[in-house]
Amino acid sequence: MADQKTIETYNATAGDYVKLVSRDTPDKDLQRFIDAIPKGGLVLDWGCGPGNSAAMMQTAGLVANAIDASEKMVELARAELRLNVKQGTFDDLNEKARYDGLWANFSLLHAPKSSMEKHLQAAHTALKKGGYFHIGMKLGTGEKRDKLARMYTYYAEDELKCLIESAGFTIATSRKDAMKGMAGHEEPFIIITAHA
Repeated sequence: MADQKTIETYNATAGDYVKLVSRDTPDKDLQRFIDAIPKGGLVLDWGCGPGNSAAMMQTAGLVANAIDASEKMVELARAELRLNVKQGTFDDLNEKARYDGLWANFSLLHAPKSSMEKHLQAAHTALKKGGYFHIGMKLGTGEKRDKLARMYTYYAEDELKCLIESAGFTIATSRKDAMKGMAGHEEPFIIITAHA
């Protein structure tokens, strides 16, 4: 179930979030994702925020669908980027073998730990055989709210990899780093790519 306080925070801070995440060219993780998908391939930006990544996927020749739980983020993605985006939660992913790629870039970190197994299984089911999966998550332990009232779930590297593999994925790459987010402090994260 989606956390309403987190959604309300994104609705209230959508403009600031756009300034933080929007860019004109793909970073190395998004470029790797784009390069892994056949031209014209169908992809899903799962938790798309203002839709900047999905827009760059489309510019690169992919067909991008997008979903986000924040009404304001969806409005921005539709109005500014003219994306095929719908408002919904992680629980709304119920397609089977539809997508060539699924981009979950720092979105599933808002899902409760009790739901992660079913979300990863839904992602695996939604991808075609061999489909490409990207996930970005914060490293750590437990669940807690940041100073903006957003709920975050943290994982240890081995814990997350085990969940991904248990959902049927084969892990291709992983990398760790740290970044400063909208809350203003630097936190460690991990990026994992995998195949269905």
